[in-house]
Amino acid sequence: MLSTIPDSGRKLSYDCLKCVIQKLEVNLRFQIVKRLPSLNLVEKAAPLYISELSICEEGFHLNDTKYKLGVIRHALDGPNPEIIKDENRRGGTEKDIDRFGFEKYSLPELTPGDILIRDFYPEMELDNDLDSVQARVVESRKRLTILERHKMELEHASEKELENIPEYPVEREQDQLDRSREKRLERINDSILDMKRDLEYEELNLQCYQCKRDNRPSPYDMFIQLTKTSPDGTVYIERFNYDRSLKEARKYLISKLLGNRRVVTKIKSLSFWASPDEGLVVGLPEGIKLDVQEFGTSGQLSEVLPRVEAILEHPNRPFARLDSNGLRLEDAQNPKVREAGILGLYGSLDVDLITALCRELPNKKFVTTCGLAMKPRDYVMIVENLIDTKGTLGTCYEIRQSIELNAKEALKTIAERFENAVVGERLVTIPLPNQLQLDVSLAQDQFVSIISTHTIKMEVVQS
Repeated sequence: MLSTIPDSGRKLSYDCLKCVIQKLEVNLRFQIVKRLPSLNLVEKAAPLYISELSICEEGFHLNDTKYKLGVIRHALDGPNPEIIKDENRRGGTEKDIDRFGFEKYSLPELTPGDILIRDFYPEMELDNDLDSVQARVVESRKRLTILERHKMELEHASEKELENIPEYPVEREQDQLDRSREKRLERINDSILDMKRDLEYEELNLQCYQCKRDNRPSPYDMFIQLTKTSPDGTVYIERFNYDRSLKEARKYLISKLLGNRRVVTKIKSLSFWASPDEGLVVGLPEGIKLDVQEFGTSGQLSEVLPRVEAILEHPNRPFARLDSNGLRLEDAQNPKVREAGILGLYGSLDVDLITALCRELPNKKFVTTCGLAMKPRDYVMIVENLIDTKGTLGTCYEIRQSIELNAKEALKTIAERFENAVVGERLVTIPLPNQLQLDVSLAQDQFVSIISTHTIKMEVVQS
């Protein structure tokens, strides 16, 4: 009788092993190969499917796992200042540090495989000198001394004396209703903590200028730290010598994961996001090709899209979704923008620009988080334009609004504008020709956020 118990000593065939690896979640797949380098060749041969790859200055998100790269600093003499302790606890600073201790804002020279997403703003680099920084340190120390003296007066004054102690300016700027000793001390303690943080920052800045004046290195040991955070909260930390820039380290890591593959990597959603007012260079393996369905980016689309086309396996295929936080009116003529299945607008866009884009763009599906600055009349203009030019089945606009009262007022104004509208508590239905109707609804967003947000949805449906 043949045994049905599998032979635990048998090895999987190459093709079978490739199929198994292909089915693994990508982060687990990379983790296994790191521990078993002998699997590297078969892993590179197996097709790779990624749900989301979002690259920013501090690192990248791969599916639901965050990879953060930062510079960790340790004082050579004595303890770290609190400001650096906090920085280290967060995984290190996202900026490179020069030999004097200054953060570097300018972008590095481009190398093969690099894509410039947005250039940095030169005004981000501080235009200071040793004397002005020294003067700010002296001023901050004086203000801290005054605050601490005021705190002692409040602590030791009798109840009668307390009434005659004038409020310090920071108290008047805050809650004036409660003048009890406890509340006044609470406000002063908060101000002292803020002032200590400001002073520590200025003293650290002063130290950098002194190092530059004396042409001596910053008194800190520095390392690059990789912090990998899994969806379940598990944190993995690895440190390396600081012998390359953060951008080089990020490119090395991404190239190690995505480079040298026999089959084009498929990515559902790829995005490149720069921090506000800062530059970003994305470093990818030279010559890489990616099969991308959805794309999002910072920077000017008219400049970024041509650069990104070089890495696309299907550069002429429309994106299923295109997200941008820097779309301009002239971008409305770009075929990639006009042909996107869903167009997403983010960031702080001018209201007139949003309404103009809604008017000029032919996209049937449109999502934006820029509703905060919109007035009820702006919503009415968008509805009128939608009815006049795009009232076809499947057209859908979603506008996120953080103030529910404003969203309700917009819904009310839309209902008043159209006499034939059928009005519900959170729904306005406007009849359209050809047995269609426009449903304008208001719903609270379900995702977890510090601020509760609401979405006004305008959708053409069958009546």
